[in-house]
Amino acid sequence: ESLQRKEKFCPIEFERVIEIMREKVAHHLYSLMMNEGKLLETLELFKDFFLLGRGELFLAFIDSADNMMQHSVAKKSSDSDINRLFLKSYTQLGFSNEDHVEKFRLKFVSGLLKSKSAEQVPSKWNDLTLTYDVQWPLHVLFTADVMAEYNKIFMCLLKLSRCQIALQTAWSVSTRSGYKFDADLLNLRSNVAYLIDQLQYYLHVDVLETNYTILLKEIKETKDFEAIRRAHNKFLGEIQAWSFLSDESENNLSSAPVSQLIDLVIILGFQTAVKFTEVVDSEQKGSSVKKLDSNYEHVVLLMVALLESSAARQHNSLMNQLLLRVDYNGFFSNKRNQKKEKLRKAALSSKVVSQPSL
Repeated sequence: ESLQRKEKFCPIEFERVIEIMREKVAHHLYSLMMNEGKLLETLELFKDFFLLGRGELFLAFIDSADNMMQHSVAKKSSDSDINRLFLKSYTQLGFSNEDHVEKFRLKFVSGLLKSKSAEQVPSKWNDLTLTYDVQWPLHVLFTADVMAEYNKIFMCLLKLSRCQIALQTAWSVSTRSGYKFDADLLNLRSNVAYLIDQLQYYLHVDVLETNYTILLKEIKETKDFEAIRRAHNKFLGEIQAWSFLSDESENNLSSAPVSQLIDLVIILGFQTAVKFTEVVDSEQKGSSVKKLDSNYEHVVLLMVALLESSAARQHNSLMNQLLLRVDYNGFFSNKRNQKKEKLRKAALSSKVVSQPSL
């Protein structure tokens, strides 16, 4: 009304009024999100389920569902079957609030996981997605696109967790079966399991937990819905960038090569675990184990070289943290340098031998 009374239109005054209106709407949306939508409680649930924060739940679930999922290439499993197992795992662990888990639903959607690991390890696990029943007013923040991003992270973490569990199960088999497994196979399992454990720790602690703490801090320091939306979008973006899931990231790191190497490590993990259950000739198994070991070393050396190059360019703490976890005490980088030196000496020797005598 005050603007209508003025003889001349004042852009500055108009902007001031619009900003006041925006702040009131943003504060009202903030109140709805926090009070009616219980945003903080919902984010905690997302962390527990989409980000696999409840590790013990998914450990029990993977253990109980794995047999059905591996055989479901031939026998189709329904959504209700897998959700029944998920709820059973939840209740068996003593969680009392079933209202929380019932908001989530597992669903098979084929063709979403297109990584090499999905091709090498065919099972219904690669089609498993997680959905959440988003209620008003949270639908304003958790849009369909946002939920798709959460699901992308969920599938990546689930795949890595399955590989870790498979390698742990292989170790259990080797200690309880009474069968004397080949030392090279045991050593390979130990090496691949170490790398998978380091990737798990990096993702869950260095990436997820760190960024989740930052998100909660920014939410608690504002009463503006738009600020919450920006903080949440940044949270998802950072997770995807540093989990090497995004196509483009502000850190100038090409995520594709790293994600491909991680996929190859997961393939090696599954293939190594399978060796503990194979019934084949010992000579044939020994040959395949040596090939896996050679592939493992090649992949890790490539990963370390790529991480070193990226860390040197960016001086980013997360990149350096991952490099430290993968290449602890410079084990792999020293090994690579030794190989280079050996090749250099061999080349020099070859050159000297090939020179004609005077």
